[in-house]
Order: sequence, then C-alpha cells, then structure tokens
Amino acid sequence: MNRKRMGMSALTGVVALGACSPAEESLAGSETPVPAQRPNVVLIVADDLGYGDTGAYGGETIATPHIDALAGAGVRLTDGHVSAAVCSPSRAGLMTGRYQSRFGYEYNPSFNFESGPEAGLGLPVTETTIADVLQGAGYATGLVGKWHLGVHEQYHPLNRGFDEFYGIYGGGTSYIDSRLPGVHSWPAEGAPAERDTNVARAIMDGRERVAVPEYLTDVFAARAVDFIDRHAGGPFFLMLSLTAPHTPIQATDEYVERNLHIDGYGARIYAAMVSSVDDTVGDVVGALKAHGLDGNTLVFFISDNGCINYVADVICTNAPLSGAKRYQLEGGIRVPFIAAWPDRLPAGRVYDEPVISLDIFPTATAAAGLAPRDIDGVNLLPHLEGETEAPPHEFLFWRSAPNVAVRWGDWKLWRVDRSERDLDEAMGAPARLLPLVNYPAVSPSGQTTLLYDLAADIGERENVAEDHPEVVARMEAELATWSSGLAEPMWPSTRSTLDTRDGQTIQLYF
Repeated sequence: MNRKRMGMSALTGVVALGACSPAEESLAGSETPVPAQRPNVVLIVADDLGYGDTGAYGGETIATPHIDALAGAGVRLTDGHVSAAVCSPSRAGLMTGRYQSRFGYEYNPSFNFESGPEAGLGLPVTETTIADVLQGAGYATGLVGKWHLGVHEQYHPLNRGFDEFYGIYGGGTSYIDSRLPGVHSWPAEGAPAERDTNVARAIMDGRERVAVPEYLTDVFAARAVDFIDRHAGGPFFLMLSLTAPHTPIQATDEYVERNLHIDGYGARIYAAMVSSVDDTVGDVVGALKAHGLDGNTLVFFISDNGCINYVADVICTNAPLSGAKRYQLEGGIRVPFIAAWPDRLPAGRVYDEPVISLDIFPTATAAAGLAPRDIDGVNLLPHLEGETEAPPHEFLFWRSAPNVAVRWGDWKLWRVDRSERDLDEAMGAPARLLPLVNYPAVSPSGQTTLLYDLAADIGERENVAEDHPEVVARMEAELATWSSGLAEPMWPSTRSTLDTRDGQTIQLYF
C-alpha cells in the first residue's frame, strides 16, 4: 500500500487535548533574546536504528535519500550519543534533559499492570519534560508514535505536556497483520497477526483505542503530516517517535521491492523498515516545505539506541562501531544525530565533538527564546553555529548498574562487573552473533576496567588502561563524583541473571 494513497482511517477521530502545564519559564521573563518569529521544533526518533544503517553515516546498503538530505541541509553530528543503550531510559533522558539515573530510571520496564516491582511506575511526575516547557510557552505540542514512559494515567502523554497523542504506550507492537497479501515478516513463523490486546501495545488516539489496518509507520507519518497541516500557523512542537525498525521485523511490498539487492531475508525486511523511516522523514520535511515552514523549523533526527544483535541473524549494522543495543560500547549508545534549521544553522556542516541526546531539550528551548534550566543537557546552538570552539561537555556518563561508562574527549572508560558474553549466552543469544560484540575479558575479581582511545580505535578493540593509569584515575574520580548524585534504580532490569558472590546468590541487572 502506497502511503501517498493511504485512506483516512489513520486521521479520523476527535483530537485529544490535555490540560496545559505551567512552565517555569516565560517568554516575557527570558534572558535569552526572543526570536521575532519563534521556530517550530520537530524531533524525529527512530527505534533501534544502527549507526551504519544510513547513507549519511557511511552506510552503503540501504538507500536513505531523505535522511541524507536532512543531514545536508543542516549539521551532521558524528559523535552524538543517547543516555542509555535501551529504549525506555534513553527516552527518559531525552524527555527531561537529565541523566535518567538521577531519578532512578535505570532499566527498561515491562510496565506490568498487576504485578512486578515496576507495577504502576513510569517517568516520575516530579520531572519536567521538554513538552511541558514548550506547551507552557504557548507551543502546540503533539506526540505521534512510541511513548514507553508509563501506561498509567499520571504518566499519560496528555498529562506530560502534550496536547495531542496518537501512538502506543509501550515499547513496541506489530506493524500490520502478517496474513495480509503483500506483507513480509521475518521470521515468518509466529509473525504477529492481530495486534496484541495488551493496552501497552494497542494503538491509542488520545485515551481511546483505535483499529489501524494499515502499515503502522505509514500511519504515524500521516498523523505527523496532519499535525503540521493543522498547526502550520505555529509555533508547534512535534515529537515523531517511530517504532521502526524495532522488532517485529515486518514490512510491505512497497518497501521490500526497493531492497531486493540485499541478501538474507531478515536483512532485506529490516532494510525495508529503514526505507519506511526514510520516507517518513521525507514526508515530514515535505509538509514543512509545503507550508513554507522548513526555514524556521528546528528539526532533530536521532535513534534511541544502536541496532540489535539478539536475533537469529545479522540484519543491521552499527559499523564502524563495536557493540549493539544493550551495551555501553559505542555501538549501543552512539547514534545518527542530525540537527537542521536552515534559517540559523549552517547547511552541510559536520560536527565532531561529543554530544548527547540530553542536549536536545536545552537546545530547543533556547531556540524558542526560553531561559536556561538547571539540567544536564547543554544548548548546542553556539557550538553548531560556530560561535565557540569549546566542546559542549568535558565528560559524558552512562550507568546501567552495575555497568558504567564515562567519556573524556577521545578517551572512553567502560567498567563491567561480569562478562556480557556469559550473560548473552545464558539468555540464548545466537552463537554466530556473539563475535559482533567486543566482549571484554573479565578479571577473576568479577570487575574489569577498560580504557579505549577512540581517536585511534573507534571499534574499541584495544584496552589501553595499563598504559594510561593517570587517565584511568582521573576518569574514575569523575565517575565517582557523578555517581554520588544518582538515585537507586526504581525497579530491577528485565535483563538479569543470577550469580554467586561470596557464597550468596545475587541478581545482576544489565
């Protein structure tokens, strides 16, 4: 089904409105000069897209002309990171501009309604979201796609700064009925047919479930374009949080036929999903141009983490990085990261300093003329415009306890408490995929500190910790200072294993 001929089933229904949240900043009281015409802000988030899956970041297998064009129209950040290597905590950091471990949002939750240690939990209501602030400043705010920050009413997007919501509460859902003609699923056995009835996987229009027979990525694209059409008078904030190319691996003929050159059925269907993401970027940019808004709209494009390595075949790539989703190696946390604002940011610029998704919040609010907030993210505008040569951050940090990592310029320190290879083998990861991750050798004490020089070793293959004890000491000290301000995780990891330490059985979370 061609998305350009999509029926209106995805666009029907009453627009869901939420009560406006008061913002701590106001335009009148801002110390930042207010633009004559405040820019719109569009944040497009792909799900599990690999660093090497797009042409803009060196990929040669999958054609991504719209993503590449967006990079050409703006700034391509080559060293852009997210704050976690899995979906939900990464989004908690993105939405708040704060390291999510500061408020205990450490691991992916299952959002079980009835039982489990994380029942009833989500993004703490004490946290302010980017949508809260922009809504309070007079922006129309809309979320299309994946939320993954709580399924209960207090965590509902309409209570977290969004005027409109169309999407799913949870981490993923089926894209289309696999029994329909022209639908491809991998693996074919057990492919989803009717969408899961679990509320976290249902498609919601506001607070109402809706039936969506079309391919889900096309539906989200149409809803995003509709939001732009209805709010073209601006200013607006649109977060388009796609579920693609997250599992299940499903696509339609329209996208598969573009990728017939790719060997391996799973890799071909995955590539088709990336093609649907690329088309969505094209649809959004096209809608902005149709209304003459492209010049004064700040558009971000990122992925929530690296692509996966836990399926039965190699279907995606984080090349030239090592690791994948779930790991604090660069392949898990370094992602495509593009910022375009034609009226202000230079076109075609490549920016190589380390940045993080936490920076999107303060960058967007600064663009709107709002006063800075006391958060971990940094306003990137002076850096991307070339007003300063200083790096935005001296240090960047990650924690998924017990594993932690810290970045200092080109140095990357990773401390692991147990062999990730052992964990993956215990949890059934396919043996042929294990070599794709640069698993460190863990010392008999159960803890290993690894130091990589990313300038010389972007694949994180050579541990140089013994050669640079002074660097390790400085990074360990900074990590200890940062860690002292963190909260205990609010719930345990859904990825865990039992281990024996000092004669006691304990649970380790990753």
